[in-house]
Amino acid sequence: MKEYTTEFIRNIALVSHGSGGKTMLAEAFLHFTGATTRLGKIEDGTTVSDYEDEEIRRKLSLYTSVLPVEYKDHKINVLDTPGYTDFIGEVISALRVADGALVLVDAVAGLEVGTEIAWGYCEAFKLPRFLVVSKLDRDNANF
Repeated sequence: MKEYTTEFIRNIALVSHGSGGKTMLAEAFLHFTGATTRLGKIEDGTTVSDYEDEEIRRKLSLYTSVLPVEYKDHKINVLDTPGYTDFIGEVISALRVADGALVLVDAVAGLEVGTEIAWGYCEAFKLPRFLVVSKLDRDNANF
C-alpha cells in the first residue's frame, strides 16, 4: 500500500446493532477493491476483521477492526465495530476518530436498540452518516 497524505485518508465507521451486517459489508469493501481475493464468511471464521479466537468462536465482533481500503487515489480506513452494547466503548472510540459513519439497518429485524444508540452517538459527535439497509436478499426482508 502506498503512502497517503492526510487529505487523501478517510476513516469511516460501520455501526449498527449486533449481527446487522457490518462485518460482511467490510468484507465486500475489501474484496471488491481488490484487497482480498475472496469474501470471508463469519460462519467459517474466515473474515479479515474477526480474527481473534474468541470472535471466531462466538461468531461476532468483540473489538473494532481497522481495515485499510484503497479506492480512487484515497485510503479509506473502514472501522468495523462490534454491535452488541456490551462493547459500546469500542463503538464510541471508533466514532471519535471517524470522518463519517455508515449506519446499517437489518431489513429483516428492522431498527434495533444498538442502532439507535449508535445513531445517538453519531448525532452527539456531529458525524455525517449514511443509512444502509442490509440483508435485503433474506427471506422476510421488509423494506
